Amino acid sequence: MVRRLLVLGLCSMLGGGHAYAAGTKVSMLDSGGATQGSAKVNLAKGSVNVKVALSPLPATVDTGTAQFDATIYKAYLLSSTDAAIEIPLGSVYPNSKSKAVVKGALKGDLSALGLDRVVIVAFSKDGVDSFDVLTGTIAVQ
Repeated sequence: MVRRLLVLGLCSMLGGGHAYAAGTKVSMLDSGGATQGSAKVNLAKGSVNVKVALSPLPATVDTGTAQFDATIYKAYLLSSTDAAIEIPLGSVYPNSKSKAVVKGALKGDLSALGLDRVVIVAFSKDGVDSFDVLTGTIAVQ
């Protein structure tokens, strides 16, 4: 039964008919909507290059309802329609000038997976608290 569901899910993703622009530049926005950098995403080639401005670690993160101290940032490619589809790009460490870069060379065509967002998430030391500090939406053509 699980195998059938997996095959059915893969077939629906591959037959989705989404076309992604090669080398799309995506603005990375904070929770207030301000641009904090950009990501160059090419899903057909499986490459991602993110350049952003982030608070140096440890950083106080305000979620709107609570605050916590973040000790690490992690970058992900993900699908906003399917929470199970998520590709980690790596940990992100800002330098003393609050600049950070993360590159992902996944070396495969990711365009059929339904990936439509680049996200940088801040995590607390114990991993209990997390918050999407920067989000970029990949345009689907």
